[in-house]
Amino acid sequence: MILIKRTIIFSAVLASLCYTCVAYGQSATLKSKKNEIKVVMHRGDWRNAPENSLWAIRKAAEIGADMAEIDLEMTKDSVLILLHDKTLDRTTTGKGKPGDYTLQEIKRFYLRDGLGSPTEMQIPTLAQVLSLAKDKITLNLDKGFDYINMVYPMIKAKGMVDQILFKGSEDYQHTRASLGSILDSIYYMPIIRLNKGEGMERVKEFTENCKPFGFEFTIGETEAHLIDFGALRAKGYHVWINSLWPAHNAHHNDDKALDDIGVYQWFLDQKADYIQTDRPKELLQFLRKHTKHI
Repeated sequence: MILIKRTIIFSAVLASLCYTCVAYGQSATLKSKKNEIKVVMHRGDWRNAPENSLWAIRKAAEIGADMAEIDLEMTKDSVLILLHDKTLDRTTTGKGKPGDYTLQEIKRFYLRDGLGSPTEMQIPTLAQVLSLAKDKITLNLDKGFDYINMVYPMIKAKGMVDQILFKGSEDYQHTRASLGSILDSIYYMPIIRLNKGEGMERVKEFTENCKPFGFEFTIGETEAHLIDFGALRAKGYHVWINSLWPAHNAHHNDDKALDDIGVYQWFLDQKADYIQTDRPKELLQFLRKHTKHI
């Protein structure tokens, strides 16, 4: 009887592990047609791990996020690493620009946590991150427009083109001139700053000349009416809005959700289907309550 019970328990555990693997594989693609809101974690799970670290990305996948946003810089010997700032000072034990150091020299430094204390984690390379994320979580490469021509061969070789979302703030002409035919082979999302006077004309530049994945919009207090987000969604384009800071979302930001989680309803009303957040726990709680996320 004990042997039978142990066999049943082992089978149940094995089944749950297999289910987890399948779930990762099914969700970790930009081809997903699930009718739910996608949650993007800003610089990974930086509240529980150093930002732009391997741990932050792994934790983002574990918490149930669909995507981790990461930032790129390059070393002196042309190796792409994860780093948000132009210098190493804030987030690592190093000083100065990453381009002043080789990868071997960069490995001497350690990441700092959110309070500025040194950890034992090193600055990851993009290659390491791709290996970690493959079939587990999609990635958005922010602060990486200048490196798209380097990144594309890497993700193509790894079979990860469907997992990587690129973005940029340049107009269509500059984007096409910089990327050439690569623009037609990647998932690309232009950033449209409604709060800085950009609008439908820039959207049309892209939709009339290529097939963007969608658009990231920054929205001030009075600009939400300038674009029919529902019409864009109906045409197959995704709508990305950040819940990070007030200037991105007409003051419907993450910190306000700590007092009133109903703040997130605004994003549903705007027809956003990608929300980048610094408060994934609260956002996921809200979306699951409204059956907008598994």
